[in-house]
Amino acid sequence: MPEASNAKEATHGGAVDRSSTSRAAVKSLIETSEKAGGRKKLPEVYEGSFGRTLYDTPSSSDGTVTVVMPPENISNVTSQALLRVESHPDGRRYVGTVSSGPFYDPDGISAESTAMVISAVNGAIGMPGHHGRLQLQLLGEEKGGRIGPANRRPVPNSPVFLVDDAEMSSILGLEGDFAIGRVMGHESVEVPVPVHKKSVLYRHTGVLGTTGGGKSTTITNYAAGIAGRGAAVILLDTEGEYTTMHEVTGDEDMLALAKAQGLPVKGVPDTHVLTLVGREPSNPDHPRHKEFTLDFTTLSPWTLIEILGMNDAQQSRFLAAYDIARKLLGDLQIFPKKGERADEQAALDWDELDSGYPKLTLDFLIDVLSACSAYAGSSENSLWISASLKQAKAQSQLSALIERASPEKNIASWRKVSGMLWRLHRLKIFDRGGTLKLNVPEMLKPGRVNIIDLSDLDSPILRNLAIAQVLRQLQMEQERSYEAASTKGETPTPVNLIIEEAHEFLSTARIRQMPTLYEQVARIAKRGRKRWLGLTFVTQLPQNLPDEVMALINNWILHKIQDESVVGRLRRTIPAIDQSMWRSLASLQPGQAVVSLAHMRRPIMTQIHPSTAKLRLET
Repeated sequence: MPEASNAKEATHGGAVDRSSTSRAAVKSLIETSEKAGGRKKLPEVYEGSFGRTLYDTPSSSDGTVTVVMPPENISNVTSQALLRVESHPDGRRYVGTVSSGPFYDPDGISAESTAMVISAVNGAIGMPGHHGRLQLQLLGEEKGGRIGPANRRPVPNSPVFLVDDAEMSSILGLEGDFAIGRVMGHESVEVPVPVHKKSVLYRHTGVLGTTGGGKSTTITNYAAGIAGRGAAVILLDTEGEYTTMHEVTGDEDMLALAKAQGLPVKGVPDTHVLTLVGREPSNPDHPRHKEFTLDFTTLSPWTLIEILGMNDAQQSRFLAAYDIARKLLGDLQIFPKKGERADEQAALDWDELDSGYPKLTLDFLIDVLSACSAYAGSSENSLWISASLKQAKAQSQLSALIERASPEKNIASWRKVSGMLWRLHRLKIFDRGGTLKLNVPEMLKPGRVNIIDLSDLDSPILRNLAIAQVLRQLQMEQERSYEAASTKGETPTPVNLIIEEAHEFLSTARIRQMPTLYEQVARIAKRGRKRWLGLTFVTQLPQNLPDEVMALINNWILHKIQDESVVGRLRRTIPAIDQSMWRSLASLQPGQAVVSLAHMRRPIMTQIHPSTAKLRLET
């Protein structure tokens, strides 16, 4: 028993001794540290940092770096935040954006471990500590205030800093003339659009997204912003939705959002609505509404063949009549007039794939077709609707031309082609002249928004005729403006043509049926880059836009898109957008969009500004 008692005391005494030893050891370490200069300080480069770069793993990829941070700093970092890495000790500086995260990671254990899952499921309070983790997409290496390619990676354990909003705009190249929205997560950073930078909008734009995603709001702001900075806008409005843009919206939510963001409450100024003559306007009360007529001479014979859907036989008859009509215009001294050098040169320069023959009207061509039809059926043609052919001399000259041409005598085929043109004539939309002619120079004045109301054109033939007319006249006038401005060493008024529901006009099937019409669009796209003429394609069905059209686009505004096949196709077309943004497309809320413009360093998740302009179809 005494031995046991002594052992107990020894054990107790040993515990006391160990405690004393620990205190003595700690005291000794403190004294040693103080003799060595005290607590070790981090290098100055770490001051103000919120996190550190982590070591790479087998799953790491080029251009991305993992960053970790203490829990108190997680809430200071937002998605798309711009970060700077001061690589230590090599002294290199890198700039990147948060592509995913920040995430909450538990300390020292996997978040998916069995212990963590069981603890959480059973309501455990005593969970382990945590830290933050994010993925950084490198934009490049910073040298002398400029961002160049990052040919190396930051050293692990390097300090990471937040870049303030003012510097963020500069680094990302967010410069322009008007703001389309704000960077999501950074309310003070705007996403501007440059109107007077030839390398951006005039390399053409695509606005894509499902119904209800906010495309109409985007287009309203976009058109108003472009016009407000001295450009002209032509908007092909298939539904008449934008014909009330000059008024203020009655949507209380939009008004509240605009007021909260300090945006002015107003409609779009200087809007003009143009409706094809004889068609019902969507908004007849618009203060600047006008009808317009189509000019037959702007439509090339091949465009008409495609729009009217002529087969090979009908095409042959049509072209034969067209050729006779051209010769007759010359014989009648209508065009070209002898001795008029300008007329003669225009006749020599005429391109049948580009436009119609000068001075050739629809009624003149119908009379020529009627005469050819009479010749084929050996019957007399007594119907002359063209004033130029009512004289006996003109009719005899036409008969002589037909005799020399000896056209095919298939009466049914001639009558079919004649019937096609008669249907166009009965619409009374061609060559009405006078004040109904499109005043394209007036349309292209700075600050003007021209809304071509196509809502009452249910017939694809009629709609495509109107669009072809506008495209051709717009191109011709802008080329004239460009040449005139160039001779003075000036820049012409920039023009942007917005094609709503582009999939209806430029679908794969339409391009197969109407290659000449597509070529006209492609020609505008190619020439427009030099002539300050930009195209904007808007569609809710991007899957119907062919590769040929997608290849024309260099700027993108992507609203909500849920179709994975469409997203996959866009990924192959727009390589600059990172994977996290592609994944977010399906869950974007109305008014949110991925904006990728040619002058930006990277695409931006954007909250589009609310519009206070009224849309006709708003509920």
